[in-house]
Amino acid sequence: MLMQTEYLEEIVDHLPEGMIVMDKDRTIHYLNEKAVDMTGWKLGEKVPYCTYCQERELEEDENRCILTSDNPIPSFNSHLAVYEGLEEFEMSLKKMTISEEVYFVLRIRPPVQNENSERARFHELLVQETLLAQEAERKRIAMELHDHIGQSVYSIFLGLEVIKQNISEDKYQNHVTNMVNVMRKTLEDIKRLTKSLRPEIVYDIGLEKSLRQAVKDWRKLYQIEIFLEMELDKEQKLDPEKELHLFRIIQESITNSVRHGKATYFSIHLKTYYQYIFFQLYDNGNGFIVGGCKTKGLGLKHMYERCKMLDGDIKWISKEGGPTRVEGFVSLTKLEGVRKDEPNDHR
Repeated sequence: MLMQTEYLEEIVDHLPEGMIVMDKDRTIHYLNEKAVDMTGWKLGEKVPYCTYCQERELEEDENRCILTSDNPIPSFNSHLAVYEGLEEFEMSLKKMTISEEVYFVLRIRPPVQNENSERARFHELLVQETLLAQEAERKRIAMELHDHIGQSVYSIFLGLEVIKQNISEDKYQNHVTNMVNVMRKTLEDIKRLTKSLRPEIVYDIGLEKSLRQAVKDWRKLYQIEIFLEMELDKEQKLDPEKELHLFRIIQESITNSVRHGKATYFSIHLKTYYQYIFFQLYDNGNGFIVGGCKTKGLGLKHMYERCKMLDGDIKWISKEGGPTRVEGFVSLTKLEGVRKDEPNDHR
């Protein structure tokens, strides 16, 4: 039996993946040679939370680590603090009980690059081109609405105002007044649609200011309470195209919460963490069954694909009767990789 145990330790030590055994307090009780090579961690140290889980805002009694939640995902890609800064890993976790003590076996490895991942990367590029084409078409339609249809409606509006001033009979005066009001409402609708299709303000003044303006518009449009909190690094240079994709994710989420969830309250939280922006969106609507939500609706699918395109991820936490929480992260920086000024140890 002792010989078998020694062989087993030898096999685990030489696995091509990192294997770490930790307790419920995340204290390391064992790690194989590969785990030591990849992380520099030592026995007795605590396994740090990944960058994603560090930034999560939790409900009462909710696990910070999403891999230890009641409905854990099979595997997860995020960054962990190692001896040389941050490193991206694919992670999975297995819970086990030994002598009535709870332990977790954490498996880590670099993101896999194989035929399937290449196919997935090709799919992501295809999705990216599709979304960019959609944005280009939205821009064209918005310009058409503003430059042609909008101007034509405005001309009619002005003409009606002139006619109204030259009509003396009350019957016709009231009729023209109603027509003027309809045209005014049509102009407001065109303006709203134009801003929705192409929020040029994102390119002009950036994500933070454009979101503040959009929230004012959404409050007026949907007649609901919206709370906005942003802790963004003002020194960080962001890619305007990527900012627009994050704007679309938030826009789609609030549209879903109002149209489908009948929400009366919506909150937006954004926070910078190195090259990432973490977001948490909450609404008090009716909620929905989460299983397979990334493939059920086109809107949710686009939210998921936009996050993946921005080297991030997204997760829906909901149930029938609500509430709903959408959380995730994206990379919006112009330069790839980790910032030069990040510390060497985040544990």
